[in-house]
Amino acid sequence: MGRDPRETRTLGLWTAGWLAVLLLGGLLWLGDLSLQWPVLLVPLLWALVALRPRRGPAAPPGDFAGVRTDTVERPAIRPPDPWEGRRSR
Repeated sequence: MGRDPRETRTLGLWTAGWLAVLLLGGLLWLGDLSLQWPVLLVPLLWALVALRPRRGPAAPPGDFAGVRTDTVERPAIRPPDPWEGRRSR
């Protein structure tokens, strides 16, 4: 089942926050912040994606009311009958 858009946004922001904290900690511990600061743009982009507007909840599975597929079934074609015309009447 799909998540509520508010729950999805909260989860995305929570993940972006932890990613920022861990990356910043790794940069301060092992890296050079003045050189590798662009790495911190990843959690920023993650947060922007999490904040984007979302549609309402999706229809439950199996609920195809109002769904338009714009497809047409091809009619079934039977193979020719090998006995046609040979049968006795």
